Amino acid sequence: MRFGLLCNSLVLERWQAESICLLRENGVELALIVLKDEPQQSKPGFGQWLGSYPFHQLLFRLWNRFLFRPKSKAAVDISAETKGIEQLLCRTTNKGISTVFSEVDIALIQSKKLDFLLRFGFNIIRGDILQAAKHGVWSFHHDDERKVRGGPPGFWEFMHRDEYNGVILQQLNEKLDKGFILKRHFYKVITHSYSTHLDQLYFESCQMPLQYCRELLANPAFKAEMSQSKAPIKHPPNNWQMLNYFLKSVSRRIGFHLHDLFRQEDWNVGLIHAPLQAVIDNPEAHLAQARWFKKPNASTYLADPFIIEFKGENYLFYELFDYRKGKAVLACRLSSEDFEQQHIVLEEPHHLSFPFVFEYAGELYCTPESYSANKLSLYSFDTEKRQLIWKKDLLSNMSVIDPVLQPHEGRWYLFFTLKNLPSVHLYVYYAENPFGPFTAHANNPVKSDIRTSRPAGAFIRLNNNILRPAQDCSLHYGRAVELHEIEKLSPQQFEEKPVKRLMPLPTYTYNKGLHSLNGNAHFTVIDGKRFTFTPAGFWHQLQLKLNKKA
Repeated sequence: MRFGLLCNSLVLERWQAESICLLRENGVELALIVLKDEPQQSKPGFGQWLGSYPFHQLLFRLWNRFLFRPKSKAAVDISAETKGIEQLLCRTTNKGISTVFSEVDIALIQSKKLDFLLRFGFNIIRGDILQAAKHGVWSFHHDDERKVRGGPPGFWEFMHRDEYNGVILQQLNEKLDKGFILKRHFYKVITHSYSTHLDQLYFESCQMPLQYCRELLANPAFKAEMSQSKAPIKHPPNNWQMLNYFLKSVSRRIGFHLHDLFRQEDWNVGLIHAPLQAVIDNPEAHLAQARWFKKPNASTYLADPFIIEFKGENYLFYELFDYRKGKAVLACRLSSEDFEQQHIVLEEPHHLSFPFVFEYAGELYCTPESYSANKLSLYSFDTEKRQLIWKKDLLSNMSVIDPVLQPHEGRWYLFFTLKNLPSVHLYVYYAENPFGPFTAHANNPVKSDIRTSRPAGAFIRLNNNILRPAQDCSLHYGRAVELHEIEKLSPQQFEEKPVKRLMPLPTYTYNKGLHSLNGNAHFTVIDGKRFTFTPAGFWHQLQLKLNKKA
């Protein structure tokens, strides 16, 4: 594919330069750079300037120009990297708030037979330039246009403390932020730092043009739908709103650290004596029957339960975390012991969790999360010794989070997220069998959505459909479980649609979160979260903060 770049100059913001770099590194050719040719204009007199200056936005303008310095907006000169690429200087005209290109320039751009134009300048463009490339002009909008049109990016989600912040890549039309939606991403709103939040939106969305290019190559007939948004158009904040922003930024930063120190997560495993299908069909009735396990002591918690029937026995695997040690081991309980006895099945020098267990060729295997070891390992389970035995490493130099394997149409697909943003980007790898070697999906990450990316358990076969449990981590980590039906799964494509949501019951002691769902024909297992305080938890969180600062 070939694309052109619309920009005011060759000095771009860092996130924009990275987006272009990703395209070029992956074989998308930058064939034309369209630069804005602005004529010299005489400066207005002081009186004229004074009469037209928006003093009601003075604080925002001063802050944005002199104080606000997110890493994503740092200036990057791309002239060296783009040396030799044809440039076209275009002198546009303004019609109201719109920028219009001349017919001569549009004809020159059309002659290059570009697949798309990527807009990083020229403000609001309208007219025939929108059809100058095969797939039009692509532009970012770092908000969910169904909620917020206009800007500043991510600012109003931060101010309103929204659960998530949408980002779209759109093909522009004549309407403001109501174009044809090519890609949607969703990110958690980082409510204690707008600068960090904006960096997340910008840097993590860099990959959207490349992802859509890959999707077009896999499915050239794809037709994007035009946004039907009726959301109001937002404008930069006035002085009173900026004062409110400053107060919120300080108070939220203090509250964020205090919450981490004095309210630690406390998870527990719930066992339900009902088949998994019955729980999915009628969740509220069956979730109320959960039997919560007794924890060894106040400094530990139980989470990530997986249950599997093997040779007449039901094995329940789970994570056993200890705040005093700052890490977890893996434990197991048996139905023949009424799930009363706890057996430690694996302890490593590093943290372990999410013991995904499966049967293959008459044996039990487990691929636990071990991101701190920077690898993903495969273990076999010795039912007599009740121990997990290391077999091989499946992935190296990767901080894999919550790995799940699923056989489908002659291949084994491995789903996981990564530690740097463990609840946002969903990655898929595939192999001929569960022992590998594994190959990356052609369009990784296949999904970027804080509400539905992170795995929440093994895949479920239900009524001839395959369901993927996912975690909703928008408001906070492990808030609820979302079930999605797989519609397309191949080395080149991945599509799914939501079918059901499972929330923790208000009557639960552990009613602040539910982020695991697994089961079989006899039992269903979940976990639940509450917030509590323990001295060991306080010390653990304090050490994490000090180490991060160091």
